[in-house]
Amino acid sequence: MKRGLSLAGKIAAIPPVVYLLIFSVVLFSFTAKNFFTVGNFFNVLRQASPLLVLATGETLAILIGKIDLSIGHLMSFSGLIAAYMIQAGLPLPLVIILPVLLTGVFGVLNGTLIAKFRLPAFIATFGIGNIVFGIGLLISGGVSIPALNRSFRYLADGRVFGFPVITVISLAVFAVMKYFTKFTSFGRNVYGLGGNREALFLSGVNVDIAEIKVFTASALLAGCAGILFASRAASGYIGSGMGWEFDAIAATIIGGNSFSEGRGNINKTILGVLFIFVLRNGLNMAGINPHVQPFLVGVVVIFAISIDVLAKKGKSGN
Repeated sequence: MKRGLSLAGKIAAIPPVVYLLIFSVVLFSFTAKNFFTVGNFFNVLRQASPLLVLATGETLAILIGKIDLSIGHLMSFSGLIAAYMIQAGLPLPLVIILPVLLTGVFGVLNGTLIAKFRLPAFIATFGIGNIVFGIGLLISGGVSIPALNRSFRYLADGRVFGFPVITVISLAVFAVMKYFTKFTSFGRNVYGLGGNREALFLSGVNVDIAEIKVFTASALLAGCAGILFASRAASGYIGSGMGWEFDAIAATIIGGNSFSEGRGNINKTILGVLFIFVLRNGLNMAGINPHVQPFLVGVVVIFAISIDVLAKKGKSGN
């Protein structure tokens, strides 16, 4: 029987992002007025919720050694379609479900191009993302579409037992994906694709279909994130998710997930998401010039990823 890790071993096993997150909270608590308050805590949770859902899908792609660059545009597209459906007076369940299913179709296209036609993932998803963006521009003319429906807005503004509904929904979506990755063949195939694709094939799994499912799931989650963001913004805009795919990738990698060997899990992604939004919220509340903030966030993100890479090398003895 294996003995448990020593105290030093347990400390060494803690992802570096945890220390960075704690350091950021302590720093901003002293430098940003009203940062360390319950109200701001819930504000960070609301802001981070769409990215948590989006990054969960990106994590699935990264766990199989791929990347999905379409999710930012798919997120925008989902919110845009939802806004149009609200203006058409359609029932809220349809407003939520149909745009998500539509983004799933593009996920199938992503997966098919990658698995069946052997296109590199970054090229296929970049292309599909731009096609989606173009369709959105044609539909909307590049303007924001209001989504002023009280029930729809409740997704972002409502509370359940004191917690923001948007956060409860994002955590529920995350929990569902956690179940699928841990207890179903879908999850076993994800780790198999990332760890040893040939062994997975030899075990009788259709690896092409398994890969298509991963990109479909990523797209569906992007659609869910789009609904949540549109609810919070009370509008749909085709440019609203532009660049979010890079935030999702950063959150995944900062959390400690790896592009290789199918290592990691979606639990780590939560840490990366929280770190990014605590950092942005703290910089904003500290009164840092908004034009300087992207530079600072970029520097800190690179620093955080570098620390994680060095920590992994240290553990492997390289």
